[in-house]
Amino acid sequence: MKKSEIFFGALRLPIDMVATFAAFMLAYRLRPITDLIPGVQFEFFPESLPPLAEYTELAVYSSIFLVVIFAVNQLYSLKITHSFVQELFKIVFSVTVWLLFIIAYHFLVIHELFFSRIAMAQIWLFAIMLITLGRILIIWIQELLLRFNIGKRRVLFVGISPIADQFYSILKDIPSYNVIGAVDDHKESRKSGKLKIIDTLNNLDAVVRKYRVEEIIQADPNLEQQDASELLNYCRANQISYHFIPDLMRLQRTNVEVSMFNDMPLVSLRQTRLDGWGHIFKRTFDFIFSLIVIILLIPIWIIIALAIKLDSKGPIIYKSRRQYRDKTFSAYKFRSMVPDADAKKAALMKDSDRKGPLFKIKKDPRVTSVGKFLRKTSLDELPQLFNVLIGNMSLVGPRPHLPEEVAKYSTHHYQVFALKPGMSGLAQVSGRSHLDFEDEVKLDVYYIENWSPWLDIKIILKSVGVIFRADGH
Repeated sequence: MKKSEIFFGALRLPIDMVATFAAFMLAYRLRPITDLIPGVQFEFFPESLPPLAEYTELAVYSSIFLVVIFAVNQLYSLKITHSFVQELFKIVFSVTVWLLFIIAYHFLVIHELFFSRIAMAQIWLFAIMLITLGRILIIWIQELLLRFNIGKRRVLFVGISPIADQFYSILKDIPSYNVIGAVDDHKESRKSGKLKIIDTLNNLDAVVRKYRVEEIIQADPNLEQQDASELLNYCRANQISYHFIPDLMRLQRTNVEVSMFNDMPLVSLRQTRLDGWGHIFKRTFDFIFSLIVIILLIPIWIIIALAIKLDSKGPIIYKSRRQYRDKTFSAYKFRSMVPDADAKKAALMKDSDRKGPLFKIKKDPRVTSVGKFLRKTSLDELPQLFNVLIGNMSLVGPRPHLPEEVAKYSTHHYQVFALKPGMSGLAQVSGRSHLDFEDEVKLDVYYIENWSPWLDIKIILKSVGVIFRADGH
């Protein structure tokens, strides 16, 4: 899912809260005006108006409650499959139910009626109007950005068929999609108005990189089993959304999502449960948790920094270049080796204890005295909390990858790039450096496909146990 879709989808939540709060405040200011409608006079007793502080508290709690009701009615779904008119009906229904709950709360819990039926009607009307206006504003901004090709989904079809042409006819009229064309076994020209074949399936990778394809739709249900399997693995390895258009709904796959797109069946591969709101939850948790821990560990930072300085010459923090997808970043660590450790690595490569592209040696002569303790307790990785804070790492995820290691990866190894690298992960708490590389990848892929907040918490707790055991496992 595109970051722009996640951003605008999540933006609806605070806008709805502000709109609801504004509806309360408008009603509070307008209720004392008895001749708001010309020719109609409303009675008003000033003593019935609640204090502003009390009313504001009610407005805040009510706004939060409406957001909960909206969430239950799937008004914050990041994949919108209904029209704006249907969404408007959902808004009206949800606001009406919400207001009935407020009335019931005042009557059954507070044992009194709301201070004004007119104010209640105004809140209902203003809430619907302002929330709808907020949604329209978001749509307008999205449409404006789409005119500049910002936020468009770049889609490539694999294979051709009559149903692919029908699907293409739908997508080309939707502003948020940019259909690149199709690749097939044999490149051939197509008539105007049909799905254009731009290359062969053998050149898929070149097409994807040239056009920066983000979504692939397998439109040929008769694609060879081996080709289909390779296509699926390719999408997973390159973090490309995969969809399958079946001609018959008899196909079953694991970890898929079946949906209807303009009355047409579409089967989509779900890369990870972190798509959408899961992504927002994980990033929010990472930011808050890392910020709190960084502050709480200030005394530990000072003690470790002094120990490193007293033990050996060189910087306190070591910056290690790591790769995530096609970008590199600096992963921070407390320095646990001699300053020229990288220069000495080439001479030690032959002594690596691990199978695969990863380098690991049990008694590394480059490690300092303090470094041995830091590594044994994993305290050398604490500065990566700053990586988590700024967003290029997560608390839990696959291990950060060295660019020279990534260069040796096979295609299926790239599946680990579906999520940001983590300070800790399922592989690290299940054997750490003693696991073979292939086993580590399997555990990382399992984590990616089965992510949940509770799984993250379990891994974090196990990681804390590593520090207290100080056995390096």
